[in-house]
Order: sequence, then C-alpha cells, then structure tokens
Amino acid sequence: MRLKERIDLVALIRKVKECEGDVFLETEEGDQLNLKSALSQYVFVALAEQQEILKNSRVVCGPEDRERLTDFLLH
Repeated sequence: MRLKERIDLVALIRKVKECEGDVFLETEEGDQLNLKSALSQYVFVALAEQQEILKNSRVVCGPEDRERLTDFLLH
C-alpha cells in the first residue's frame, strides 16, 4: 500500500510503534526500511523531503497492522 501525501510523519511513527509486527517501507529500487527501527526512522524522515521517493514507495505490513495504519495509507 502507498502512503498518502503530506502525512504527519511523527504520528505515523507513533502508530508504527503500536503495530504487532514489523512495518517496512519498500522503495522502488527494492530497499527496505523497517519503520520500527530507530535508525530506519531517521532515514525515513530524511527521505520525506524527497516526496517523489515516498510517492513511489510502498508500506508492507501484516493485515492486523494495516487497520492501525489506515489513516496514513491509500486504499
């Protein structure tokens, strides 16, 4: 699933912390960031300034966590 544009990154990271499983951001190039990792969160925030990268990336998580993140994801 893709991220909505202009989301509150801090709110997303807080919601990711509530997720049961891992939540990954996969870039178009095949890179994966585990958004539960503090280091990956820093990289994610830095990438946010490059909207095109985020626009072409997708979020991968389990079905139980998709509902938690629904406010941030395109359906």
